[in-house]
Amino acid sequence: MNAKRLIVTLVFIAILLGFIVWMTDVFIQDAGRKNKIWREQSQKVTDAITYINSRQLDVMYYGEDLKAPESFSVRHIYNFNQDSLRGDENVPEHLGHMLIINDPAGSLKMTKEDWLDVLHLLKHEAYVIVYLGSAQLKTMQDTGYFFDVYPEGTHSVVFWNYGKGQEIGFADDPMIIPEVVRETLTSDQLPVYAMLLQMHEKQYI
Repeated sequence: MNAKRLIVTLVFIAILLGFIVWMTDVFIQDAGRKNKIWREQSQKVTDAITYINSRQLDVMYYGEDLKAPESFSVRHIYNFNQDSLRGDENVPEHLGHMLIINDPAGSLKMTKEDWLDVLHLLKHEAYVIVYLGSAQLKTMQDTGYFFDVYPEGTHSVVFWNYGKGQEIGFADDPMIIPEVVRETLTSDQLPVYAMLLQMHEKQYI
């Protein structure tokens, strides 16, 4: 190989190495930027859960499996009798109660009597009541939960302050969930995460 060809080859190798180094730096910076965005946006979910957990509520859910983050302190109940509502000795000391009725697929079997039991918890024992779903809204209204007609397409409602506070459709908009988190969630998780973020933002509790 003559000197001219050697110089050209070395220059080409130098340019190629420089390009590889530049691309690697761009990739690292881009990955770092995305990781920072993920941390910042996912922190909003963490903050919401920390807020709810700090309210010293006995949070329970009835119905389908609640697709919530593991850090959210919640227990599963299977009926509304006092033993279930009170829980076992492992339930931490609390200042109040929140009952989430989870029915995203509309498969939950609840009678008017069941809803009357839940209404009693709301109006006489200051439970915060959340319903995630739509199939039971008509039965709830017939039992005395709403004063006005609820909008078509409603999929959630929350009641607090002995029923004096209510917000229909409070967890229906998944856009409240940060984009990088929202993209990782299933359809069953979206209303749960929206609920958590709304609880923090609106401070129903």
